[in-house]
Amino acid sequence: MTGENPPHAVGRTGATRRIAAGALLAAPVTALLWVPWYARREPEFAGVPFFYWYQLAWVPGCAIAMFCAHLLLRRRPDRDHS
Repeated sequence: MTGENPPHAVGRTGATRRIAAGALLAAPVTALLWVPWYARREPEFAGVPFFYWYQLAWVPGCAIAMFCAHLLLRRRPDRDHS
């Protein structure tokens, strides 16, 4: 038992990780559903209106957010106590 965290500390860390993962997943959804914020033409990027390139920029952004959420929530064999 030396070096192990008490059960309440493990639970708190798990809850913190779930909250962080939820925030990572909620950020792209919120950013893309709040259309009035990006429903405009300027600034253009390579001749493409902001409305389109903003949404396209979130494609890799969503992938990165999902990957980070996965890393936060995955079970590691060295820390699995079941």
